[in-house]
Amino acid sequence: MIAHVAAADERSGRVVLWLSGTTAASRIAIDAAMLLGEAFEAEVESLYVEDPQLFDLAAFPFARVIGEAGGAWRPLPQDALEREMRFAAAAMHRQVAEAGLAASVTCHARNVRDEPLRAVAQACAQNGPWNVVIVGEPMAAGDEGRLAELFDGVRDTTGAVITGPMARRTRGSVVAVVEDFERLGPMLTAARRLSAPIGAAVKLMLVGDRRDELAWMEGEARLICASGTDAETISLESVLAANDDAAPLVAVLQQHGPGLALAQYGGRLAAPGASLRPLASTLECPLLLVR
Repeated sequence: MIAHVAAADERSGRVVLWLSGTTAASRIAIDAAMLLGEAFEAEVESLYVEDPQLFDLAAFPFARVIGEAGGAWRPLPQDALEREMRFAAAAMHRQVAEAGLAASVTCHARNVRDEPLRAVAQACAQNGPWNVVIVGEPMAAGDEGRLAELFDGVRDTTGAVITGPMARRTRGSVVAVVEDFERLGPMLTAARRLSAPIGAAVKLMLVGDRRDELAWMEGEARLICASGTDAETISLESVLAANDDAAPLVAVLQQHGPGLALAQYGGRLAAPGASLRPLASTLECPLLLVR
């Protein structure tokens, strides 16, 4: 599937920024949402999800919480939890609205209390099939199951954007990791579109496990790139990957210092069930994973 978000006037999708918790939202995730909104002329919905399991936990008499600044453990009654979440949601929505105003992107805000994936799935289903989900909380090593559940449980999306703890920029080249030749054209189209709002260069990282296959793919890629008016701003690199280890690909990707990277979910870079450690510990930009 091509990475795409419906334009605002199409009324068939938007950028869904999934927010939760009581800590500040990731600024990089918010910036990524605005970049997609600009690139696809799409609206952004900041969706704050209150997980009912937290309220169930708070109801137990033995439940205690410790503040971010440390200190003694303390009870957290449900009304206090609701108040903290309400304040956190308002602060996050305000942050998104300010970013939208600066980027001239229309933003909507909504709070829901539901099982998180179900809430995101329902939000996408209401909008239409052409959505991209931005995960507002940085993903860490060990979150690969959560990512797999997102792709399995939220069907009305063309992809999802994740960030890691090391994410620090959304400005820089747009790098598309292409492992399947049939996806070369759509990935290039998406990379071109995403690079337009920031005037960034596009880099194609072609990945294969045979040198002859890579050489053929690179030749075809050069022909496709040459057909565009921006051919001079597109560069290509072939990477021989003899196994499914994502770490070498992440290392090559990082050498480019991209502001945004694109890859296929299910490929070497983000295989279902594979550890997110290489991405979480290294990648400094958002990663758009397409179906």
